[in-house]
Amino acid sequence: MRKEALKEWTWPTLADRLNHRHASHFYGVWPSDEVDPDNTPQLAKAVRLANRKRGQQKSSGFGLAHCALAGARLKDNFRVNFELKQLLEQGYYGPVLTSSHNPYTGFMPDQQGSVLTLLMEMLVYSRPGVIELLPALPYTLEKGNIKGILARTFAKVDEMSWDMKAKTINMTVTSLKNQDISLIVRYGIESITVSNGASETLLKKDADRCVLHLTKDKRATVKIKFGDHEPSDWIIKVATD
Repeated sequence: MRKEALKEWTWPTLADRLNHRHASHFYGVWPSDEVDPDNTPQLAKAVRLANRKRGQQKSSGFGLAHCALAGARLKDNFRVNFELKQLLEQGYYGPVLTSSHNPYTGFMPDQQGSVLTLLMEMLVYSRPGVIELLPALPYTLEKGNIKGILARTFAKVDEMSWDMKAKTINMTVTSLKNQDISLIVRYGIESITVSNGASETLLKKDADRCVLHLTKDKRATVKIKFGDHEPSDWIIKVATD
């Protein structure tokens, strides 16, 4: 690490190339799940700082996308918003949603699916045994909904809607097996109700997660009232540990 940020190269005499389009040292965060705020918080903090230091990748679309996807995994909605606006507004996608390597150039598929992946990752993160809602939602998206996200825990989020002013999340989810999952909302869960073949165990008031008990092939309805925390608050705890 260098100044608490993850160093790009392990060889001591090689300096970081902060404006390069590649960010291979973020691989442990995305697409891998080796580094995350819950299980490896110190390392996750180091990658988050390295991601914040990263430059514009010579305007490479896939470079911007990799930084955004790493940001989503690290609950950094500022970085997600910054990169997403560039990808959508500065010529990286044509009229029929084909992508380009650099703004307003010819078609190149390097980051063709990046924005769709980013939308899913910033709204619903999952890994075996875990579903997290709104992990890296940009502040500008105060209200919305999404349908049909396959979670990486044998479940499908059929639909999810959110309203940041009302502080509510409504979700329907169908599990492909009987299972208990950890449902995470880092804003803090003030209250939660579930129905249709599901139940929950909220560990304590204002906790940021609960255990959701799902029944195979039954579409469960989940309604959440959330609190005033921020998904990025985990980094404050790391700083004081």
